Amino acid sequence: MSQTFDTSVPFPTIAIPAPHSVLARVLVRAAVVAATWDQRRRTRKHLRDLPDHMFNDIGLTAEQAQSEAAKYFWRA
Repeated sequence: MSQTFDTSVPFPTIAIPAPHSVLARVLVRAAVVAATWDQRRRTRKHLRDLPDHMFNDIGLTAEQAQSEAAKYFWRA
């Protein structure tokens, strides 16, 4: 299996051949959803813990950052 890395995503991805069985596809999709939710949870936690003076560096206002941090992890 060859590994390819896409720098446009926040974490490296691995090219995996498409699964053939329905169960395998469901399990892969569940793993992708779980990884996405975990990334959102961690990102929003870091955003919530960020000092106020750093918001300008990331191009957000304090209100925008708090609004994003208050979202549930399953919300995009």
